[in-house]
Amino acid sequence: MERSLLLLLLVVSWGLILGRVVKVPSGHLYRVVGTPVSIPCNVSDYQGPAEQNFDWSVTRANEHFRIVSTLEPEFSDAEYKEKIQKKEIWVERLSDNSVELHFESVQFEDDGRYQCQTPSTDENSSGNYDDSVFLQVIPDGLTVSPRRSRSAKPASYMEGKSLELQCVARTTSSVSTRVSVTWQLKVNGSKSRDILSFTEDSWIQPGGLYKNRYQSGDVRMGIETNGIFKLIITSLRPEDDGVYSCVAAEWVKEDGSKWKQIQEKNTDIAVIEVQQLAQTLNVSTIGQKLTLNKGDEIDLICNVTGVEDTQTVEVSWYFSTSAAKHPPSDKVLVSLNRAAVVSDTVFVTLSKISSSEYRLRVRQIDETDSGYYYCIASIWVPYTSEIWHKAAEGTSSPIGVIVGILDPTYTVQLNSIKVPSSTGESAELECRVLDLQNADDAKLTVAWYVSPKQLNGTPEVTVPIATMDQDWTLQLFDEYIERAEKGELIFMKTELHTFKFQMQQALASDRGKYFCNVTAQVKQRGNTWLKKQEVSSIAIDIDWKTEDPSLSITAIEEKPVSTRGNTFEMICSVSAEHVEVPHYSVAIAMNEPAFTDARYSKKLISLTRDSVVKLERWDDKDRSEDVVLEKVGDDEFRFRLYRTQFSDEGSYYCIVQAWAPDTNGQWSEIVANSSNTVAVAFKTAAPRFNVTLQSEKPHVFQGETVEMNCTVDLSDVPNNSDVLYEVEWFVTQQFSNDTSQRPLLSIDQRSVVTHLKANTDISVERISMHEFSLRLHCSEKTVAGDYLCKVTPWVKSETGTWQKMPPQHSDSLSVRVDVSVLDSFKMPLIYGIGIAILIGFLTCAIGYCSSRYCCGERTAQRYEQHKLISMATD
Repeated sequence: MERSLLLLLLVVSWGLILGRVVKVPSGHLYRVVGTPVSIPCNVSDYQGPAEQNFDWSVTRANEHFRIVSTLEPEFSDAEYKEKIQKKEIWVERLSDNSVELHFESVQFEDDGRYQCQTPSTDENSSGNYDDSVFLQVIPDGLTVSPRRSRSAKPASYMEGKSLELQCVARTTSSVSTRVSVTWQLKVNGSKSRDILSFTEDSWIQPGGLYKNRYQSGDVRMGIETNGIFKLIITSLRPEDDGVYSCVAAEWVKEDGSKWKQIQEKNTDIAVIEVQQLAQTLNVSTIGQKLTLNKGDEIDLICNVTGVEDTQTVEVSWYFSTSAAKHPPSDKVLVSLNRAAVVSDTVFVTLSKISSSEYRLRVRQIDETDSGYYYCIASIWVPYTSEIWHKAAEGTSSPIGVIVGILDPTYTVQLNSIKVPSSTGESAELECRVLDLQNADDAKLTVAWYVSPKQLNGTPEVTVPIATMDQDWTLQLFDEYIERAEKGELIFMKTELHTFKFQMQQALASDRGKYFCNVTAQVKQRGNTWLKKQEVSSIAIDIDWKTEDPSLSITAIEEKPVSTRGNTFEMICSVSAEHVEVPHYSVAIAMNEPAFTDARYSKKLISLTRDSVVKLERWDDKDRSEDVVLEKVGDDEFRFRLYRTQFSDEGSYYCIVQAWAPDTNGQWSEIVANSSNTVAVAFKTAAPRFNVTLQSEKPHVFQGETVEMNCTVDLSDVPNNSDVLYEVEWFVTQQFSNDTSQRPLLSIDQRSVVTHLKANTDISVERISMHEFSLRLHCSEKTVAGDYLCKVTPWVKSETGTWQKMPPQHSDSLSVRVDVSVLDSFKMPLIYGIGIAILIGFLTCAIGYCSSRYCCGERTAQRYEQHKLISMATD
């Protein structure tokens, strides 16, 4: 605080020592006769009212004259009163402490030293109350004019041409001055825009719109001796149209280093009209609609006028199938770019035959050349050495060209040289082309097709066999490739217009309707082929009588089974008709007693045609050696089932497939059938049992124990010691995304418990011969779900062996775990009270420490530092 007061006193004292400061421009003021002049004056560091008054006076030839005052209306001397009244001289207030003295048109008699004085409003006189500057009026020596003295008349230039304008700007001033020159363009009465400037510091400065053109060299300024300034535009553009003027300014140096503009003059140099090339370009084609023959030559001329010899032209010829012109999508035949490079081909050429004519020639034409031809010409203007501009583009009218040609005509006849009467015999077909006309340049291709014989009213389908093209190249389709490679299928061209198809060994699948298709191909320009005609023959039906193969299968029970534990044996005898050298594959299937429909049967074991045995759906892995299938004769197979059990009861039958090799050596199924069924039923009925799952309290609170009992109700077992149980427990959890049954634990027939889920809060106990108890200790919410038990009995047979029975499932039991309201609030209340006590204790401790060690010292310092300020200082 004390330091701030001291600084304020120093500033005030320094201001009082310096006092008022009145200031006008320093040095001489050089101004040109007849130009308006302004002399500024301002005052600072003064006292009194904010608005200050100013008195202007002048001293010349040792005489002093009062000019004007902002305070006293009668301040002016008689010499200046009239000038003040006519507003030839006046004073303008710019602000409270600054004014300007204005001369409407300064004259030589205005030379002199001008003094600016401010009446004092200070308590103490200090500083300066006036300041003066010398004004010297110099003659007007600045001239600006065209190089050749004439009025600016309109001149027309073609777009892309160069332009050069000259301006003479010089001065004969008696003092040291400089001249700056600016070229300007005025378009359609709008505000003039700067093109290039030669500044007072001898720099070339482009206007805002001409920076890029100046940097690329398109617009530049040439400066010569005797004050000649040139504007050079290398390539005129449409936006260069307008009135060009030359603006010259004269500058004098003031305040020792700054250049001050003292006058400016301008003159119109030229009125330039840029004629756009798009207005003069004309593109046309010479000729009318043409009708030509195949092999003739198309000769068209594109005429491009309105272009000068020095301009760059790009020409392209287009082809379209319609009279409408769509250059982006139409086909470009040939083009000549602006570098005079032609993109012609052997058959299509483009040449420039005169300054305005471009010839298109298309040799060896065919019907594909029928259409419309037109040309597009573009004029390119170089803005710079690297930048080209498309100034104009024109499109000619299309000329139609029709190429006439006669299509080949002929007929196709299919003859059957040899037709098979049975499978395995050969077949031969002959395809002849008759009455062939207009085919001197054509070549024939043939394709063979068949519509295979269909059964049961299935629609006919045409299948390709092979094709032979104009170069006699054979192409086979998938189903016939292998047979042709083995020589079973033969395709040949015996004469110029005759084709043959042979099958060495006809198969049953070869029966069907055959026909040939002959196509006339005409060679086009560029060694391509065009299909001109296509004719198909009448189909020939190749068919013969065949006997359908059949199988007869008989299943005989060799060893009947009446009691469990004995061996079941069945013989399958096979008899085949109309099957040459058959090979059999056999499978044994069974229907359980509850199902008689074959849809619910399951294959147990199979034997392939190569006598390879395979277990199919034999589910009992412990009895994989109890089932046997073997071949005991060419047409006889034996099935054995050892140690039969209750689960083996059902109807057994044989499934046989007959296989035979085809001509390719591949095995194919000929026919299949099933035998009669043989029943397996025991005199002693299988024991019946039922499984139930119950709980006295399935809905418990969290933390309690859930107990559920799985009870087996077994009948038809004389002695309880003849049955054992495997028990498995499953759960579908309620609060889980997984809805599948998850195993919990199991107890086998030897009472060995296996935990299938890592959970030590689960226990199981066998509480009676047919009852098992599952307990869930300290239950949580995750225990809730649907529980079931699965029981698999093991029954002791008459032979003393234990046999596994099919498992049974209980109905699901829903277990729900609820949360006690008191228990749900107990822990949150305990935690909340404990945290509140801890926060209160910490708050008291912090408050005590703050009041003890911090607040006391701060209060004492407050009274020591704030002292009263003496009246003298105030």
